[in-house]
Amino acid sequence: MLSLINLYLLVIAVIVGLVYIRLQQAQFLGNALRVHEDQYPELFSIFKHHAQLLGIHRASLYIKQDPYPNAYTIGVTSCSVVLTSALAEQFSSRETSLTIGHELGHYKAGHTKISSVLIPLGTGNTFSNLIFGFWQRKTEYSADRCGLILTKDIDAAITSLLKLTVGSKFFEKISLPGYLTQMKSAGGASFKFSEMLVDHPLTTNRIRSLLLFWRENFKKA
Repeated sequence: MLSLINLYLLVIAVIVGLVYIRLQQAQFLGNALRVHEDQYPELFSIFKHHAQLLGIHRASLYIKQDPYPNAYTIGVTSCSVVLTSALAEQFSSRETSLTIGHELGHYKAGHTKISSVLIPLGTGNTFSNLIFGFWQRKTEYSADRCGLILTKDIDAAITSLLKLTVGSKFFEKISLPGYLTQMKSAGGASFKFSEMLVDHPLTTNRIRSLLLFWRENFKKA
């Protein structure tokens, strides 16, 4: 009986998730600006190029008004990538290209199919992060690598993460040696456990992972 109840709840979660995602994609057409050949063609060219390289045939790109730089992807049978206006304004074309590659990587790897099921169960809070956070953080590392593979631009990968951390204005005055010192001191048990409370890896860990991946796969080429 307990197994049947769990299966029933899972089916309900899947159905609710699919309906929610479809409605959310429909909202983008009404509340965001769709990027295409005649609407920001340079941005669309980057998006189309990355989608073709990944073999994604049903994908849309939107820009949505938001004062915070961010990007996200949803979709099960089709892909919708959303860039906030703050990110589109503050990121260079190279950083935007890296970000788009990252977001398309989520869809290509099937992350959005699973996250669609998790949405009805609740996301973005401490409780859900403790349960699903390990998987969600792993997906971010994978998407980071996808963006780097598509662009082969380690500089844009790092600067985009730093801009998300401090904003574009403070980034202009950032001391990279000082940040490297901060990265070296960001360790220990408390540092590792603190990451369990969030659904994204800590920025210092993402940069370390990207640098390691770059050295192992691109630096010698």
